[in-house]
Amino acid sequence: MRLILLGHPAFFGSHSMDRFAAMIVEGMRERGHEAQLWTPPAVLVRLSMRPGLRKWLGYVDQYLLFPAWAWWRLRREGAGALVVLTDHSLGMWMWLLHRRPHVIHCHDFIAQRTAAGEFPGRQLSASGRLYQALILRGIGLGRNFVAVSEKTAQDLLRLHPGPRPRVRVVHNGLNYPFRPLAPDVAMRRLRAASIDDIQPGMLVHIGGNQWYKNREGVLALYQAYCEASGGDGAAAAPRPLWMIGPEPTAAMRELAAGAERLGGKVRFLEGMSTAAVHAAYALAAVLLFPSLEEGFGWPVIEAMACGIPVLTTARAPMQEIGGGLALLMEPMEPDQAQAWARRNVGMLLELLSWPQARRDQLSADSLAWARHFSAERALDQYEAIYLAALAPASATAAAEAGTAG
Repeated sequence: MRLILLGHPAFFGSHSMDRFAAMIVEGMRERGHEAQLWTPPAVLVRLSMRPGLRKWLGYVDQYLLFPAWAWWRLRREGAGALVVLTDHSLGMWMWLLHRRPHVIHCHDFIAQRTAAGEFPGRQLSASGRLYQALILRGIGLGRNFVAVSEKTAQDLLRLHPGPRPRVRVVHNGLNYPFRPLAPDVAMRRLRAASIDDIQPGMLVHIGGNQWYKNREGVLALYQAYCEASGGDGAAAAPRPLWMIGPEPTAAMRELAAGAERLGGKVRFLEGMSTAAVHAAYALAAVLLFPSLEEGFGWPVIEAMACGIPVLTTARAPMQEIGGGLALLMEPMEPDQAQAWARRNVGMLLELLSWPQARRDQLSADSLAWARHFSAERALDQYEAIYLAALAPASATAAAEAGTAG
């Protein structure tokens, strides 16, 4: 099988998508297939360091220069290759591909749903709405899709503007060996990353500053926890909270300061390597992940693969990825962070007071569930989907050859 994967440009800065594409390329090559990864080179984007101008120059590189180059190269490739879009947000390239055997991977439709007005109070600019409309128009030409969760599959079928496509759900495979670590190993790894003052048993959150990651909700929940008598029910100071992600906003810093006035401690940790994040998971008492929207929810399964409890939102796809083992809170409504936190902090306090035997059983169950999310398992399913997508084209070519004979 010959595969041509199309991925995001390096200047796009989507490291998770880059790792995803690399995982497929390497996995298919290990299975004996010929796999190439094509990404837009930085041509015009190198001409300016101004963020606004770089964005538009990057669009020219992605959607004008690269398609011209790809069209020329696809003609040279001839028939018989399967073209794979590693992310449906590259759907504007589908005018090049829809007549060829193809598969499109879908991760989340939050941007398209925002453009469609599904989230009250959340709006895109006029150019952003146009951009998302062009993506949807492109994937409307697609017929074969892989979705990372049932939720993403449902969003695709609801938003797809063309004839009903074929969709398979394949959960993401962990492309890093998350597993339990001995405390001394985790501590050494964090110190090697220049992270000191480590108190095992901390609360951990990981996520970006996008509204749906609900970092302000995490901080409101932590503040409610600090307000509770005795922190976690013991005669001790509240456990610290590690917020792993980008630089916090002013509102986040204000919430953190409020928690610290109540005896808590919030650490904002930026630029951590995956190995250091792994160590943080391994030392944590719980992952706080009250996300409002996700396509998959990587931290849920990453934490479970490390054997730690997860407190997340009772909403798809977190319920799906949590496999009935994650503890579920009600979703937070807009502008209701403090009231929501007060209603749900009891779940956190109860979890932190569990006896060790109950925590050990949850850890064992979580580790067993996480084994379903192996990279090898996902790659096996991708391979079967790719072969099936190529099969109709192979049958057509054989029939045409027979007619010619």
